[in-house]
Amino acid sequence: MATPEELAQLVQQEHTDEISALEEAAIAVLLAGTGVQFERLIRRTLTAWTVAFGSPDALAAPGATLNRLMASVRSAVRRIVGDLGKRAVAALTEVLPSIAQSAARQGTQFVVAASGRPFRQPPARVPSSVSAGAAVMADAVDEQVSRSLAALKTRAVRRWSDVLTGIGIARSATSTVERHVATAVTEVVNETLQMTVRMVGGMRLWIAEADACVTCSAYSGLLADAGASFPGGLSWDPSLRTDGAGRVDLPPVHPRCRCRVVPWLPRWSAGEVPLPLHLQRQARSNIAHGHARPSESRAARVRAAAELLRSGVDLPPDVRAAAQRAVRDRRFAAA
Repeated sequence: MATPEELAQLVQQEHTDEISALEEAAIAVLLAGTGVQFERLIRRTLTAWTVAFGSPDALAAPGATLNRLMASVRSAVRRIVGDLGKRAVAALTEVLPSIAQSAARQGTQFVVAASGRPFRQPPARVPSSVSAGAAVMADAVDEQVSRSLAALKTRAVRRWSDVLTGIGIARSATSTVERHVATAVTEVVNETLQMTVRMVGGMRLWIAEADACVTCSAYSGLLADAGASFPGGLSWDPSLRTDGAGRVDLPPVHPRCRCRVVPWLPRWSAGEVPLPLHLQRQARSNIAHGHARPSESRAARVRAAAELLRSGVDLPPDVRAAAQRAVRDRRFAAA
């Protein structure tokens, strides 16, 4: 039987990194060159605007010159992202079976490592709900492209900043794709792992990444009966907590969440600290020391540290001292 530290390393690093690599590779192929094409479009259009109207700050004179310029920009937007929604659905359709297969194998590896016994790998499949989500993604992307084209019509443009806004709307479609792909991947991983849970029985254990955000850290190490769900609206940051939120069956709990739920039996505990408690302690230490996502604000992390102290949970002296320093100074030493 593996130790809690070894199990955490297996899931939080090896398994998560493997899935992340598959996801990132799919996105890289799908969006290859898109950013460069948008940068070229912006530079080319800025030059054309300056030549036509005198400077980037000049107002555009209605007429044939503006009509031709905006027609060219709209044509470029269609070429870059006009079929992005359709291509994204095709990319998901191609990659998600591999994601499910990897998740099924990872679930088996976890059970073998936790129990010290052989375990039969469950079948891998992509839930129909994920396919429905892919259609929603395509619609969202198409809507953004349509809004961009409308914003780039001649009657809507008077300044260079108007052009930049219209291009920006189209460019944001790539972020929409990245967000939806990441969500679909996490959904497939967790739906696949549920088959492992059903085969094992016992309880379900929530595992967040080692450097999870203040929301996912509040879930890491929580246990729920196999047929039960987890509490909703949790976060170490009180400003992100949602009282009365509906219960959560599976991750993700936010865009780009990489949490996962695995089976757990009490008899798998090796050593004095079982894996669920190890994960909870790890999450609290990360909150106390400000180890969180770069996307999180310093204020959010300080609020989370203050909430950790108010919670009354038992903390090692060094962990408590780190949180106290952060709350007192309103910053973390490494921030």
